[in-house]
Amino acid sequence: MATSIQRSVSAMRVACNAARSWTRRGAVSSTANTHVANKRAQQPRMARSAQHQVAVFSPPPSLDGRAWPALGAHVQHGEGSSAQAPAPSPWARVLIVSRKHLRKGKFVDFVGEYHIDLVQRFGAVPVLIPRTETTTQQLEAYLEGGVDGILVMEGQDIGDEYKPYGEEGEVSAELKMEIQQKHAGDVELDSAKDCIEWALVRDKVLGEGVPYLGLCRGSQMLNVAMGGTLYFDVVAETGTTVKHIDYDNYDGHRHPISVLPNTPLSEWFHEEFSGRENESIELSVNSYHHQGIKKLAPGLEPLCHSLDGLLEGYYDPNFLDPENGRYRVGLQWHPERMMDDYTGCKRVYQDFLKAATMHRRKVQQQEKRGSSRAVVHSFPHIRT
Repeated sequence: MATSIQRSVSAMRVACNAARSWTRRGAVSSTANTHVANKRAQQPRMARSAQHQVAVFSPPPSLDGRAWPALGAHVQHGEGSSAQAPAPSPWARVLIVSRKHLRKGKFVDFVGEYHIDLVQRFGAVPVLIPRTETTTQQLEAYLEGGVDGILVMEGQDIGDEYKPYGEEGEVSAELKMEIQQKHAGDVELDSAKDCIEWALVRDKVLGEGVPYLGLCRGSQMLNVAMGGTLYFDVVAETGTTVKHIDYDNYDGHRHPISVLPNTPLSEWFHEEFSGRENESIELSVNSYHHQGIKKLAPGLEPLCHSLDGLLEGYYDPNFLDPENGRYRVGLQWHPERMMDDYTGCKRVYQDFLKAATMHRRKVQQQEKRGSSRAVVHSFPHIRT
């Protein structure tokens, strides 16, 4: 296991060093403070209707059926042995890289509590990774406990060095300046976050088959990593009249999407399909993006589109089986912010975290049989 971790860490460091040498932005030295706001300590939680309550999972059972020891307890190895070792954790570990934000003149790192809440409520442990340059030298500390799921969500645009617009997708300086004035917060790049998330996607998701949920930027990143491309700016390149971001009504803005029948998304939102199982139906979803998927990567299949034809969600049909620890989904919208809109929103997370839990059980079973490493899946379309 240690050898596998060391190889992954070494590969990630190489990728990060290469990314830093490619980036066109000057390095900015700053102190980033990790900060996750806990609003629950400051104000009462809003009451939710019974149909939207989310069950809190107990720890999954151990492989031999015994109860897990209490926190800090140790397991005896061998009859009469005095040696002690910590018991393996039953909790799936879901890695989430933080996002940089300028607050009161200094940078802070944060992860939205919506995501943390849902990961914990569905029985996993969120492992928050700071998006700093130094983290690239400390990844081993975050990987040693295992990686059972990776959640990548909102953030800045992906850097040019990852070819998000294709080999021939050079964006003119004039267009970049125009879009920067409209979407300054998104166009400002974050090379450290790019580097860490790209390495995790390439090595853990595509290299080892770790379950993945990509939301907004996260859906774009996986698509690019698997060979797809993006629009640098949807409005500028397509002329669409559909509003995909509304700064005057940021959280309240919605636009319709068409959900394809007989897909995982139609199953998660099956109430909306009642009596129309073989037809497309519309959902009204939030929207916070100026970029979007232009070419869908090989091997991925669409889940939904906005009414202007822009892809709003996809999945990997060869890698979606939560009961067997497999999950690979990208959504351009944010179900975590729509829990009171549709019951199906929680199922997106529920199946992701079920897959993460089953992934952990499979790894523990392999370790129990004496295997030192998990099965590595081969994907010929992975970009290097």
